[in-house]
Amino acid sequence: MKSFRRQSQIVNNFFTLATIVMVTVALSLYIKYGTKKSINSNLQCQKTTYTYDKVYDKKLIFKANDLLNQGIYMLDGGFIYPRFGKSYLKNEITLKQSNEFFKSAIIKSPKEKNIFLKIKYEIVENDKNNPRKKQKEKIHAGELISSFRINEKEIFRMHTEFLQYDKEEIKQRINCTIKAFRHNGKK
Repeated sequence: MKSFRRQSQIVNNFFTLATIVMVTVALSLYIKYGTKKSINSNLQCQKTTYTYDKVYDKKLIFKANDLLNQGIYMLDGGFIYPRFGKSYLKNEITLKQSNEFFKSAIIKSPKEKNIFLKIKYEIVENDKNNPRKKQKEKIHAGELISSFRINEKEIFRMHTEFLQYDKEEIKQRINCTIKAFRHNGKK
């Protein structure tokens, strides 16, 4: 028994296959060459550890920088300690100390206003005993994740790692975060 295929069905299948191949090639080329990822603001302090930052709103970052320079900001910080292992940061640094590091990096003391810059940050201690972590992720001691917002709209975010359980290194990472924010907020 001989099967019968219509000519239109063969042409349709050919064009469907050709479309799938072209879309796959186009997506592969776009992912490899088309996405330009900005790692960081290229400041000297960002070259010591893995760091990246991103500006979400180019117009509002100038206003946010002005608010920061006027002392119209609020700090909202916290720690995330390891689930599986011992915490080394609990004995090294407190939330009050990390807030003071931010205030000393900013220089101006915070003022109360209706519109303010909210600096939300987390100091995340690396969980070296977590069985799900890869070996290369266990090298650093932790990371500082900072987010700068006006009226809950994120304007700038920075993620930086610290290599030791040392409050001086955390202070340097905080200073670097403020430098990167100000660098991006210059007019």
